[in-house]
Amino acid sequence: MRLLNKMLVVAAFVVPTYSQAASIACDAAIANKVTANMGCEVGSQKNDKLNPTLAVNDDSMFSINNWEFFGKIFEGGAGDNSLAINFVGDSYTFSASGDLQMGTWTMSSDIWDSFDDIMLVFKGGNPNFTGYHISTGVTSGNYMTPQLKDGKPQDISHITFYGVKGGSVICQNDPCVPPPPPVDTPEPATIALFMLGVTGLGFASRRRSKK
Repeated sequence: MRLLNKMLVVAAFVVPTYSQAASIACDAAIANKVTANMGCEVGSQKNDKLNPTLAVNDDSMFSINNWEFFGKIFEGGAGDNSLAINFVGDSYTFSASGDLQMGTWTMSSDIWDSFDDIMLVFKGGNPNFTGYHISTGVTSGNYMTPQLKDGKPQDISHITFYGVKGGSVICQNDPCVPPPPPVDTPEPATIALFMLGVTGLGFASRRRSKK
């Protein structure tokens, strides 16, 4: 029991530490999987989470930290391939035609009237999410999954549309597209404390059984 008490005292002083999130430039194998782009970066996390903050802003993707979320496609499979972007007085679409490995994408021809920057984020399989900074003025292009595992392409689980809208553009809602509610996950320190407690109980039980 004394051993367990000591372990719990130590655990009480465990303070979680976090490294600064940062994206990294894509390597040559995936840099041009989406055309036409003026930059490709891999995020620091597996998923481009939306809560409590956007992962793409945590990472300052392409040195921008005020990206806004406007929706996802492909979450329901290749047939879930279109989304609407609605502003006050203007509406646009983003869609893809193809499968979960490759195809083409397109946006409304006048979408750049309302956006200063557009980024498409691809996620699928185990690798971290990959973002492509779409070249200004471009409204269509090709895509191939950038998600590789041991050099093998992984199916795309979703493509997320992020943008930085022009200063005079007003959304119909605030935020423009409300993200889904956050999923509760235990804090790292809580998990560590729980595991330490379980381990301590196991030691204490074995010590009692030997007496």
